[in-house]
Order: sequence, then structure tokens, then C-alpha cells
Amino acid sequence: MKLAASAVITIAIGACGGDEPGVPLAPPIAQIPATLSRLAINDTSMFSIDLDAGELIELGLDGSSIGTLPTAGEVTELAAHGDLVAWVEIEGTGTVIKRRRGANPIESHRTFDAHLIANADGLFFSDLGLIAAWPEGVPQRIATPIDTTASPRLLDVDSSFAYVAQDAGAVIKYTRDSDISEVQLETSEAATVKAGQLAYRAPDGIRMRDLFSGFDRVVGFVPASYACELLIVEQAVMCNRFRVLQGNAAELLVDPVVGYAAVGREVYWITSADGISEIRVTDAESIAEGE
Repeated sequence: MKLAASAVITIAIGACGGDEPGVPLAPPIAQIPATLSRLAINDTSMFSIDLDAGELIELGLDGSSIGTLPTAGEVTELAAHGDLVAWVEIEGTGTVIKRRRGANPIESHRTFDAHLIANADGLFFSDLGLIAAWPEGVPQRIATPIDTTASPRLLDVDSSFAYVAQDAGAVIKYTRDSDISEVQLETSEAATVKAGQLAYRAPDGIRMRDLFSGFDRVVGFVPASYACELLIVEQAVMCNRFRVLQGNAAELLVDPVVGYAAVGREVYWITSADGISEIRVTDAESIAEGE
């Protein structure tokens, strides 16, 4: 889909959103005539997958249209940070990672079953038997997964460790550039890691674990039947429309949430219905504890 100038309607960001009684829903900063999925944000742009056209769209942070990024296969993952955007496409029986830094040309790297993340330290990915960094030039191995018959899902990488989720749900910490590994959780659901915090679902609710102190606590309860991908937003955790914080849960967003990303304490999120997608911004702490 080639975005015309009129294809995106931008509106000034209003009050913080929610669907609780008395909490106003923020007006959309963009309305796009397409069915979107996933969202990633860097310093200058927002990126999302256009499921109708099978391509990536790029918007300004104010919701204005910038254009599209060329893709050759189905996009399965999307990540962005700084001046970087990267994604995974299916290619034949494997995958290919593509990335763009600033206005530079798109680079690609052929893989088997890649999962990627982007953060302040750069672009990283996991694959069959490999956890790697992709700085300038060719990718560099930083750890070897325990199970090399399956592709671990990379959760986060810092200067010392890489964190991955195995197929069975175990979360494992790998020391970079060595063969040392440590199991952080034997089993988990929907695990995600950011800034030394691990969020995951458990029978008693959504829990967070400090990966340095090991302190593990319940941050809120969401119905077990409600499926979501978790997103850490500073001290809060989003589970689609639910925000859990300090033991309480609030319905902060409106379903269907098809993608979201955090910038500080703000959540940029997408709803999509009847071929129209809307992007809004909500402060993750806009509903006070106990309301």
C-alpha cells in the first residue's frame, strides 16, 4: 500500500486514555486505511506491519505518513531503537533479517528461524544454535543456546548477559562470550525482559522478577483466559488492555489491541477493525492506584 498524503489523519494528542468509566479515551494520532499488526518505535518514526498489503509502513511520531519499506516475504517480527529499524521476513524454508540505520540502505542477513530485539546496545538475534549481535559488518556470536535443536526466543541483551525463552517456557540467562548459563525460571508464559526486569504470567497473576536481586512479586492479576503479549512500561506491565501495577489491575486501553510499544511511561498502541487501524498514546500511570 502506497500511503497518500490523505491516507493518514493526524490529530493532536489529547487526554490520557482508558475504557474505565470516567476515564476519557485519547483521540487517535493516526487513522490508517489498513489492517495493521505490531508496532515498533525509534527516535524519529513508528513502524507497523500492513497485513493487507504485506509490507511495512513508516509514520512520523506525530502520525504523519512517511512511506513504506520494501519487503519480499511475510514479516513476522519487528524491532526499533535509536536510528535503527529491523524486521524478520519468511524466505523459503528459513528467514531473513533486514535492517535500516537512518537513511542508509537496507541490509539483510539470511537465517533459519530468527528472533530479534533492538536496544541501546544495538541489534541482537537468536537462531538455531546461535545468539548473536549484529554490529557494523557481519553478525558476531555472543552465546550458544543449551538446546541447539530448537530456536530460542531472544528476550533482551545487556553488556553482560543475554536472556532467552526456550520452547518449553524456561527463561535462561547466558553470560556473553562464554559457555556459562543459568536458569532464571523453569517454566513461564509470555515472558519479556527489559532493563533487568523479567515479567511473566503465572497461575497467581502477572509477576515481575528483578534479574539481579532475584526478588519476585505479583504485580497484578489478569484472567487466565485472556491472551496477550506482555509489555514492560517502567514499573507497570501491560497485558493488552490491562495495566497491572503495584498489585492492582486496571483496564487502561481498549480491545482489540493488535500492537504496542513503550516510550518512557507512554504506551503507543494500535486497534484495528473493519480495515481501519488507529494509533493512540496513553500514559501508563494515568489511572491512579486503587481507582
